[in-house]
Amino acid sequence: MRLLRCKTCGSEFSERKGTPLWNSKIDPDTFIKVAETLCEGNSISATVRLCKVHHDTVERIIFVTGQHARNLHDHKAVGLKTTALQADERYGFYGNKSQQLWEATVIDPYSKFLVSLRLGVRDEPLVRCLLQDARNRLVDPQNLAFLTDGGHGYATLFPEIFGVPYRTKKQGGKGRPPKVKYRIPRMLAHVQLIKVREGRRLKTVDIRHTHGTTGRIKLELERLGYNTPNTSAVERQNGTARQHTPHMHRKGLAFAHKQITRVGLAELVRLDYNWVKTCRSLKVELPERVGRQKYLKRTPAMAMGLTDQVFTLGELLATPLHALRGA
Repeated sequence: MRLLRCKTCGSEFSERKGTPLWNSKIDPDTFIKVAETLCEGNSISATVRLCKVHHDTVERIIFVTGQHARNLHDHKAVGLKTTALQADERYGFYGNKSQQLWEATVIDPYSKFLVSLRLGVRDEPLVRCLLQDARNRLVDPQNLAFLTDGGHGYATLFPEIFGVPYRTKKQGGKGRPPKVKYRIPRMLAHVQLIKVREGRRLKTVDIRHTHGTTGRIKLELERLGYNTPNTSAVERQNGTARQHTPHMHRKGLAFAHKQITRVGLAELVRLDYNWVKTCRSLKVELPERVGRQKYLKRTPAMAMGLTDQVFTLGELLATPLHALRGA
């Protein structure tokens, strides 16, 4: 392990600085093995037994890798080009089932890339943070077809976050100025899918065009190959996240006792999903066969155009953010 020296201040530091391995006292291979074991859906207790480390060590690895995963996403997932997004929330908790901690996500249905992730109580502030974060990452947020479920926060916050603000002219010289209103551009639209249930069974799904025109939605459905508006991409990702996150298992007791552990592992699993796991629906046919390989397997980050290679989790954790190749 090399030591580097700053040319400005002369201070010396390890080449691991800027990575989760900074100040780590365990073997790097064991560190990465713990992170990979967690991303495959194993609980903290199972990871302790498989990797032969202490329980507190696993929790610390979740904390530092979660921070690194969040910083890497903020550093790389900017200037995204897409014309459609889907949003949903999945139920979760920590400590006990009375302390809810929902995972709200926004996904690009074309590349299956997780654009935004926020955890918290299922209320309007959570949806506001989710939509604002997704908007800030887009190149053109005014050219967008947004598909969500029937959550009340989406319909009220969509014009405020994605629309164009304007203020009508004041009539007279007295009184307060008119309130700020929001205009929906021609290429911006929002559709909600209202699920009607009888007990636990899904009866019907009502399609509600809350903002924008139906023509804009039809145009996006033709690009996606959908017959009707749906949130299939984010629903499938919900199932994948529940398989790879031990805290999201529906029938299990591998829930997190601490909120910081719950959030850190969610960020780590998102990093693994976007940059490491290849998706079968994203593979493309190669112009020329390379050996026995006829198709190129791609990750969501490759399909989004953020990189041109498949990374391993070890490469992402052992390399500083600015030094990642192909990104």
